[in-house]
Amino acid sequence: MINKSHSSQILIIIASLLIQLIPIKELNSQDQEEYKQSLQYQEELNFEKIPKWQKLKTNEDSLEKSIIWEKIEIENNEKQNNFFSSNDKDQLLKNNNKKNGFRSASRNLIYKDYLYPEMSFWIPSSFKHSKRFTYTFTGQILGNPTNKSSKDYCAWGEFWEKCADSQYFFEATPIITKYFSLGVNYSQQESFLGSRSNNKWEDGGQSLGFQIKTNLDSSQGISIIGNNLYNIYGGGGPNMKYPESGEKITADLGRSYLFLYSKAWDLGNYFNSKSPSLINLNLGFGNGRYKSAKEVEREWVNLGKYEPIFSLGLALNKKISFFTEYAGQYAGVGISVRPFKMPFSATFMLRDFQGSKQGYINCKDGNPDNCRATIDSRLVFHF
Repeated sequence: MINKSHSSQILIIIASLLIQLIPIKELNSQDQEEYKQSLQYQEELNFEKIPKWQKLKTNEDSLEKSIIWEKIEIENNEKQNNFFSSNDKDQLLKNNNKKNGFRSASRNLIYKDYLYPEMSFWIPSSFKHSKRFTYTFTGQILGNPTNKSSKDYCAWGEFWEKCADSQYFFEATPIITKYFSLGVNYSQQESFLGSRSNNKWEDGGQSLGFQIKTNLDSSQGISIIGNNLYNIYGGGGPNMKYPESGEKITADLGRSYLFLYSKAWDLGNYFNSKSPSLINLNLGFGNGRYKSAKEVEREWVNLGKYEPIFSLGLALNKKISFFTEYAGQYAGVGISVRPFKMPFSATFMLRDFQGSKQGYINCKDGNPDNCRATIDSRLVFHF
């Protein structure tokens, strides 16, 4: 038999075990409940991820309708008061602002930001003046002989007196718009070095003219140029006839108007040069000294009949160019060079070959057989 003390101890042990088992069972029940809730939540999430497709009803009749275009006439009652329409102006502006278009600085061309040598001697370029340079100064010497009374050969002491003529030119182009450029030409036609001007400013043959140029597109231009139109101190002589006997003439290059067209071509890069080779054509009509020698002989050097003139130049690169030119009284071939980086050019033209009908005015006794080749030269500086 188990005594009471032992039985009571056994009951206490059993009771304590039961007390410990009850919370464990409760915990297990809670875990199970949380696990069930977790599974349910996961199933809900998975269900939401499944795409739900729904059939939509469309109006098939509206889809079958075709788009109908209707032409609407717009009346334009605006009157064009200007010579150019707005579209023409926009196109002209676009052409004038084309990248790498041709521009001029007197007889020099500017292309792709390169300043090229001169492409002619007497005939200017018609391209709109470049904004890079506003002013051009030119000093030139016309070679031996210069008139019928000159000898075929001159000693050095006679050179400045009878057998050569020096002139100076200054061109200013302060107005350069999107469409055109407008400049003023100044010339001093008698040398201060010899006795022709007697070292007097007023006897230097001072004259003024103008030039207006515009581009038709990036490679074509037109111009109107007036040379020596106003003689500041007189001495320019009459128009279309010879001066009176004893009348002093100092501005003897002649008054003239030129109507010119210019065209230029980019030939590509040759001779291992960064600057491309160019061809430049200038042609048009002129009077004054730009008339033929026969007309100059008949009407003298001021104004008169208009006759065709032209020049054709080839620039190998930005350093050297060759040209041929027919400028009425003066006709020949030439070369122009730019030996330095500064905007400076030196140009030489050979003219008045023996037998040349264009040179007989400058030949002794007016006989073409007495003509001897003459070299005209000039130095040009832009700034």
